[in-house]
Amino acid sequence: MHIAIFSESYPPVTNGVAVSVSTLRRELLQQGHRVTVVTARHPQAPAQEEDVIRVPSFTWLFAPDYPLPQPRPLPQLHRFFRENRVDVIHVQIPFLLGVIGLRMGRRYGIPVVAHYHTLYDCYLHYAPVLPQGVLRALLWWHLRRFYRRTQATIVPSHFACRYLQRHGVQSRAVEVIPTGVEFHPLVVDRARARARYGLPPESPILVYVGRLAREKNLNLLLEMLPPVHRQVPDILLWLVGGGNAEEFLRRQVQQRGLLQTVRLQGRVPHEHISEVYSAADLFVFPSVTETQGLVLWEAQAHGLPCVVVNEGGAPESVRDGVDGILVPNNAEAFAQAVIRLLQDESLRQQMGQNALRAPRRTPREMAQQVLEVYRRVSQRTGGPIGG
Repeated sequence: MHIAIFSESYPPVTNGVAVSVSTLRRELLQQGHRVTVVTARHPQAPAQEEDVIRVPSFTWLFAPDYPLPQPRPLPQLHRFFRENRVDVIHVQIPFLLGVIGLRMGRRYGIPVVAHYHTLYDCYLHYAPVLPQGVLRALLWWHLRRFYRRTQATIVPSHFACRYLQRHGVQSRAVEVIPTGVEFHPLVVDRARARARYGLPPESPILVYVGRLAREKNLNLLLEMLPPVHRQVPDILLWLVGGGNAEEFLRRQVQQRGLLQTVRLQGRVPHEHISEVYSAADLFVFPSVTETQGLVLWEAQAHGLPCVVVNEGGAPESVRDGVDGILVPNNAEAFAQAVIRLLQDESLRQQMGQNALRAPRRTPREMAQQVLEVYRRVSQRTGGPIGG
C-alpha cells in the first residue's frame, strides 16, 4: 500500500506523537509498504528526506518548539496526489494538517483514517486567546465534526476511546491500537551509571523521564517528597527531560527547600536512556493527561517498578500490585506507595522482575493492526489496495 501520513509532530520534534508516527512509518516500510509523511518545516530537519513533504511553517508564540504549518494553499500537495496513487490518508492530529488531509481525501477520493493521541482539552493553556470555557466548547465542536468525517479512528487506549465517547465524538469505526515499543535495554552497570551523572552511589533514587510541562502534574512529585524524606532521609528525586516548565520547577524546588533532594537533569539523548533507568530504583509518573504513557513500558523494560497516578490512559500499562502501584491523584497516597516500595526490598525486587516480563505491544503487532484498518476502509470505500 501507499499511505500518506499527515502530522505536525514528526522528528526532529520530540513528543509522544512523533515517536508513534516514526515507529509506525518505520515498521510499515520494513513490511514493504510505501509511506509519505506530510509535516511542517523544521529548522533542524535534514536537508534531504525520502518521501517526506515539509510544508511552510510558522512558530507559535506559546509553543515555540513546535512549528505549525501555515494555513494557506499548498500546490505541492495537489501535485503529489495527482502524480501518485495513494491508498489511504492517515491524519495524526485533528487540526491544521489534519484538516488538510481530510480535504485531500475528499478531493481525490481517498479514505481517511484519523488518530486520537492527545487529550487536547488539557492543553488549552497553550492557546490563551479566548476564555477557557469558550475554547473548550469550540474544541469539542471541532473534534466531533472532524472525527465524524473520517472512515475510522484509531486510539491508543480504552480510556481514550471512552473519553471521546463521553464527549459525544463519533466515528464510523473506533479501533484501540496501542503504540508498539521495541526496546532492547542495554546492560548498564548501576554504579557506573550513577557515577556518569554524579548521583550518590547508595541513595534510593526515584526517576521521572518525560517532558517538564504543566499538564504533566509534576508538582505532585514535589508535594509528596517531604513525607518520603522523613521516612527515607537520603531519597533523591531525579527529573530527566526538558520543557517549558523547567524554570518554574527549578524555582519551586528552591522555594520548597528541596535543593538537596531534587535533581533536574535536563534532556538526555535517547541512546543514553538505559543509563538513566539503570541508575534508578523506582519510576514515578504523576501525569493524568496521558492517552497511553509509552515511557512506562520503557521503565518496565529496565526492571523498574512504577508508581503511577490512576487517571488517564497510563494505568493501562501497569498491573496494579504486580509490576507497579496505582494511586489516587494526591500527594499522601503517592508518598505512601513510594515509601512502601523503598522500605520493602523484597517486594520491590519482585515487582521489578514482573516488570521485565510485562506484556508490551511490539511495533510489528501495532503495524499489522493498523494495516487491517487501512484495508477495511479501502474495501468499504472502494479505494484501491496496494501490495
